[in-house]
Amino acid sequence: MNNTFYKITIGKVQFEVEENELLLFFLMKESIYSLGKAQGRNRGGFCGMGVCHECLIELKGGKTVLACQTLVNKNMVINHDE
Repeated sequence: MNNTFYKITIGKVQFEVEENELLLFFLMKESIYSLGKAQGRNRGGFCGMGVCHECLIELKGGKTVLACQTLVNKNMVINHDE
């Protein structure tokens, strides 16, 4: 079985991510824990099931999603200030 990979961008850095991977799990594998903007400050995943909202991520265009509930998609761009 051939795996399909997508390119996603976080700030100015591009990554290859396997298709159908949850965004939160990818971020955790890459040791990226401070993208969430819950409560107006940097946060990371906590509950992993969409209850706590700690993994709220801002995408290009201003849309926000929960990383634990969002599959990566082709050419996803995640806003990041650093």
